Amino acid sequence: MTERKERDIALICNPAAGGHWRGLADILDSAEASHARRIVTDEIEDITASLRKLSDQVKLIVIYGGDGTILKTINSLYPQDREEPLMMALIGGGTMNVSARWCGWTGKPSQNFQQVVTMYLEDRLITRDVPMLQVVQGSTTQYGFTFGLGPAIRVLNGYEHNPKSTTTALIWLAMTVVAAYTGAPADLRQMTELMPATITLDDEVLPFGNFAYVFCNTTGQIVRWVKPFPHERHRETFHTLAYAISRQEGILLSPFLARGKIPIDPKSLLKPASDWKRIALAQVGKDSLPLDPRYINRPAGKFVVQALDEPIYSIDGDIYPSTGEPITVTLGPSVRMVLSPEAFGLRIA
Repeated sequence: MTERKERDIALICNPAAGGHWRGLADILDSAEASHARRIVTDEIEDITASLRKLSDQVKLIVIYGGDGTILKTINSLYPQDREEPLMMALIGGGTMNVSARWCGWTGKPSQNFQQVVTMYLEDRLITRDVPMLQVVQGSTTQYGFTFGLGPAIRVLNGYEHNPKSTTTALIWLAMTVVAAYTGAPADLRQMTELMPATITLDDEVLPFGNFAYVFCNTTGQIVRWVKPFPHERHRETFHTLAYAISRQEGILLSPFLARGKIPIDPKSLLKPASDWKRIALAQVGKDSLPLDPRYINRPAGKFVVQALDEPIYSIDGDIYPSTGEPITVTLGPSVRMVLSPEAFGLRIA
């Protein structure tokens, strides 16, 4: 191996992302860490200039941190003028590790790091080019893999202001369901109110004005276990969904919607269908049957939403203030993701 190849690797560490200092110590103490340029910070925003400078010199960026760290790193690096997409290895280490898991990196971050560096030095990396979304509102442009707004994002934002734990998450979820059905407590009920919006999908204005769920995505997965897109996207498209349904119906059907099961149009059966019947119908919903038209779920090349009164939106789980101006989502540049060999049933020696 050459000195040059060893220095092609940049290791970005954000230990504050999950408070996992022990995991970071294991990485920095490893033999593999000697092959990487190291940037350790509590605030990714503070090192934008360093990242942009490094991106011209390195071939592989390894990120220790969660989805928020990954998002901030990407938006510090892009847009950029490169002939080849920048290789990026997401080894986990944060509170939210959806992107790392999607790439197959489910082990300890220190083990993931050792595998990535070893495979890179031996020219055995497995990669996949993954396009990002380009999200534009006014003069602001951002990149990421999942965009969302509406009630689900308001609830997420409320949860983000509470201490993070599995117990807290379950309690918050239970309170949200109760609020959607009973109206109490009032602040949670307000979070679950439908979002008034005008949505244009590939220049087609949707015939609905209030939405429970709105998401765009390039990977097919929003969070762990939530893969709500039943169709394959093509090279020039990304996944979109916009569900113009009641909050009660959305909650009741959420286990099926999360797996891409969309209810059949009850009008096609010539009989009314209760929400419970919809659950059964969602199990058999296929393209060969007429689907409920309120469940817009298809790939697109352009997604424009105007929600004047919606205060926030989300990119990869991070919350951003909305100005009320139209938000335009299109395909952005690609990232060359490093995939875990275990995801393909392979083992590293």
